Parts: sequence; structure tokens; C-alpha cells
Amino acid sequence: MFLGRACGWALVALALLLASGDAVLALGPGEYPGLATADILTILAGHVPHPNAIGSHSLAVLGTVIMAMPAWAVLGPLGAIIAYLCRQRPRSRRLFNRAA
Repeated sequence: MFLGRACGWALVALALLLASGDAVLALGPGEYPGLATADILTILAGHVPHPNAIGSHSLAVLGTVIMAMPAWAVLGPLGAIIAYLCRQRPRSRRLFNRAA
């Protein structure tokens, strides 16, 4: 539980950092296209992601759309969902409640 919440909040913090970096770079001189998710994945993985390697055509289109989105727009909601799903709940409201 704690590790999931920590990872979720870390993704939210990273999304805020990326959004502020995009804002600072957008205010600078010259043209700045933004930091796409594909750029972040290229930095982390070391190679260019190929969403067309997925078997289904609709999943390949979805992968292309996600890779073209700003990185903060992908990581922020993902981190918020993970932090929400890993929150602490009362024992009676859990899905698999074991009788003690």
C-alpha cells in the first residue's frame, strides 16, 4: 500500500516538474514544441519507442496518440489514479474482507 502511494505521488510530483519546465521553456525566446511522452520514454529507455509494434491497429493508434501528448498530461493522471487506488481504506470497505 505504502509503496503504491509513494510511486503515485512521485509520478504526480514528476508531472508537476515537467509542467513547470514546459511553462518556463514556452515563455523563452524561439519556438518550443513541448516535451512529449515519446521524448521522456526515449530518455529512459535509450531508444525511440515504436507504437506500431503492437499487434492491433487500434492499439497502435492509441499508442501513437499517447506518445504525442505532453509528458505531464500522461504522468499526472496516471500518478493520481495509482495514489487513489493504493489509499488506505477501513477494513470493512475492502474488496476481499477476511473475517478475523
